[in-house]
Amino acid sequence: MDPDSESEASILEELDQKLCPNCGIAFKEFRAQGRLGCPHDYVVFEDELLPLLENIHGETTHVGKVPKRSPQASQLQFQLIKLRNELRSSVEEERYEDAARIRDSIRRIEEAKSKAEAGHASNEPD
Repeated sequence: MDPDSESEASILEELDQKLCPNCGIAFKEFRAQGRLGCPHDYVVFEDELLPLLENIHGETTHVGKVPKRSPQASQLQFQLIKLRNELRSSVEEERYEDAARIRDSIRRIEEAKSKAEAGHASNEPD
């Protein structure tokens, strides 16, 4: 076995031992079953899952349709989550101008969401 193969085998063996502290599933079990044990696994195995998801789906974020019956608030919440993730990445990558623009977008959405919730609350019957 050449040194590169030994190194890859060693890395794979180390990954296979990685466990989720929440549900206890090992990465080896995921590779064997093709199923994760809990939502926390996406965080624990993120580095290993992202290339896999990108390979399978071509993307690592949901870009599909939003149900028409979905309330505006949940659509805004989805946008906020996406923007907060982008903000975190921008700061980590030291792209501060992008981070400032994203921060401002988050503030605008949060303000719109607050106004919509306040308007909805005042329209509710007592």
